[in-house]
Amino acid sequence: MGSQLIALVGGTVIDGTGAPEQPATVLVEGSRIVDVLPPSSSLSTDVYAEDCTGQVVAPGFIDAHSHADNAPFLSDDDTSKIEQGVTTEVTGNCGFSLAPIEPIQRDDAQTLLSRIFPPLSLNWADMRELFEAGEAKGFITHNAPLVGHNSLRVAAMGAAGRQADYDEIKRMVRLLESALDAGAFGLSSGLIYPPGLFADPSELHSLVAVLCSDNVYTSHMRNESTRVFESIAESLDVVNGRCRLHVSHVKIADRRKWNRMPELMTALDEARDRGWKVSQDVYPYAAGSTMLTAALPPWFHDGGSNAVLARLESDEARMRAQLDMEQDLSFENVVAGAGWKNIVVSSTASHRYEGSSIQQIGEHLDVSPFDALVRILREERLQATMVLHYLNENDVRTALAHSFTAIGSDGLPPGTGGRPHPRTFGTFPRVLGHYVRDEKMLSLPEAVRRMTSLPADIFGIRSRGRIRRGAVADLVTFDPETIIDRATYEHPNERPTGIDRVYQEGVRVVSQGVWLGRRRGRRLTPH
Repeated sequence: MGSQLIALVGGTVIDGTGAPEQPATVLVEGSRIVDVLPPSSSLSTDVYAEDCTGQVVAPGFIDAHSHADNAPFLSDDDTSKIEQGVTTEVTGNCGFSLAPIEPIQRDDAQTLLSRIFPPLSLNWADMRELFEAGEAKGFITHNAPLVGHNSLRVAAMGAAGRQADYDEIKRMVRLLESALDAGAFGLSSGLIYPPGLFADPSELHSLVAVLCSDNVYTSHMRNESTRVFESIAESLDVVNGRCRLHVSHVKIADRRKWNRMPELMTALDEARDRGWKVSQDVYPYAAGSTMLTAALPPWFHDGGSNAVLARLESDEARMRAQLDMEQDLSFENVVAGAGWKNIVVSSTASHRYEGSSIQQIGEHLDVSPFDALVRILREERLQATMVLHYLNENDVRTALAHSFTAIGSDGLPPGTGGRPHPRTFGTFPRVLGHYVRDEKMLSLPEAVRRMTSLPADIFGIRSRGRIRRGAVADLVTFDPETIIDRATYEHPNERPTGIDRVYQEGVRVVSQGVWLGRRRGRRLTPH
């Protein structure tokens, strides 16, 4: 006995390819789209019709850059993405995945991951066991996982702050091969974070050489500020056209280089002109967010979290760090790039200090901003995150306007509480409401393409991202006249308006913008 036919009638279909919108009826049976019909088509009496008058019917959105790896393991459901119309998230970004975990290095892995993820028992060893654990809990959105270079490095050599030797690189290669065999979509790096920041290009070359031409290497580059152009060159050199390169959350976080985003896009375009598969993602905000420990200079991270905490107690180490953060521009120096007044604490383990800038906290405590930073990191045992107001709106717009730019939220992992960056709850409606409808920067079909077929093609996500016969029925309906984000920096957890229904594999999981409580997501597999 077949599944009931469902027809989404009366809406305007945007199919995800960039083609113009058109009135149409989308016919769904089971988990698949079985036809896209002219709006005047007659339907048999056994078809269940859903009225989408006044709404756009689009493929479910694909978040090209997510950190919600831990979402299945939370006691509270993470609805931040599904209520934006996101049906699939690409996880394992910026070099951080929840596996592999080597038993001998488990403590180093646990302390590193605790800086960004809420408390989590890492009861698995390899990616296959991680996938099984996630599937047992259930996914809200579909999950397209990457394996993180930082996690590979910790598993192979702990938190050592040095270049990897030959045997350690071989161990990383074996772990990467195992992750790909288990179903990882590719490799991610986060080269401003320990321990990846200690890796030289030859280490990355060795790992990328394992990837096939359709695998993706995504990179949070070594430097997005003073040496952003050198970092683009390094990223291109590492792949050398062998596999896909995807530049994560492309940005220019150096005031002296603001408004040079066209040059950065040109460097990527030149690689594309050579036939290389190169892409990028962006979030639609002029502020970033990451762990607070990223404010410290690279050498401070050598040896892992216990070593960092010991250096925070050392007068000599603190003096050296303060001098570097005030004067050294050779590393990703977020203090020099943003200034203390623009670094806002977003979450801490104790929930103290949240919502205040480092400068404000220093004034309240009657200490210097640097001493305030040290105090927070000591008291919170490094478990703190920040929002950085250090980007230029023109650069955001330039990146957003580029045809190879996908949309990614880059929201920090759910479950930490506090005041996260509003991108976690607002990214996709913000693009569609603010930049499409209000600013007219992109056409609506083109914006939908950036959220659907483009990331599907980049990451090799099969049968999703398009409305066409035979495609998986991951769908979203929204009102183009009212869709908008409501999350702000002061109130970041507000759900958007304008999203009506979300379907995953033909099952409605969001109605009138509210998740219905059905975990219908699944772990996806690459080509």
